[in-house]
Amino acid sequence: MNLDALLSHRFTPETLRYGPREVMLYALGVGLGAEPADLRFVQERDLAVLPGFPCVLGSQDDWFTAPGIGIDRAQVLHLEQRIETRRPLPPEGRVQVAYRLEGVADRGPRRGAAISFGKRLSDPATGTPYADLRYTILARGDGGCGDHGAVPGPPPATPDRTPELSVTRRTDPRAALIYRLSGDMNPLHADPEVAAQAGYGRPILHGLATLGLAAHALLEEVAGGDPARVGGLACRFSRPVYPGDTLRTEIWREGQGARFRVLAEERGETVITRGDMRLAP
Repeated sequence: MNLDALLSHRFTPETLRYGPREVMLYALGVGLGAEPADLRFVQERDLAVLPGFPCVLGSQDDWFTAPGIGIDRAQVLHLEQRIETRRPLPPEGRVQVAYRLEGVADRGPRRGAAISFGKRLSDPATGTPYADLRYTILARGDGGCGDHGAVPGPPPATPDRTPELSVTRRTDPRAALIYRLSGDMNPLHADPEVAAQAGYGRPILHGLATLGLAAHALLEEVAGGDPARVGGLACRFSRPVYPGDTLRTEIWREGQGARFRVLAEERGETVITRGDMRLAP
């Protein structure tokens, strides 16, 4: 990766329109629709917007392929994610999306580089923010590039005690193919050859799809089913998820929110750790 080229890249704000179709497609992509209680997220009458929906508004990876930057996209992993909700998104409307590079932490020539970037969603008419999001990726093939700015530290550690709540759902074998229609078309999640080149036996599920599933469990179990009560989410992606995996979200109530992790039951692996959910004031 050419750090100078990345630093000189200009992120252009964009204004986009979304509606019930995008809201419902996202809900289907994170695994909802199989239960009667899911209907409020997947049909237009009294449609509710899931807390993770801001993740798919606007492109996050146009700079991967910008001239001169040279990131090996097949070696990129989503490491951590933060979502800070300022006010709930309505089921349809217009948003302005502004992007920013926050930091690069070089781990060395054979260890890759952590890159942190963010985006803000706001009302294009008033400038009032809807949400601030921060993404940290690990570019495994691009170490030795140098440092810049600051990459945030990890979210709080998962509690060392028995979880108080547990929610289990099996992911659809088509989950990655559905979720990618919301905007993340990385072939790692669809093309077996690309997945094999990255070291996986088959295409993996998007980390943000797994977070969306966990966020729904937290919405129902901690926030009383009210999206307006979810003020923030953060997590670290620790292991890949394969479409068809059975995922168990374990939850600890703590302070004004909760901590959580997600396990793939078939392999006994923790796929999301250091999960932190904050209720809105």
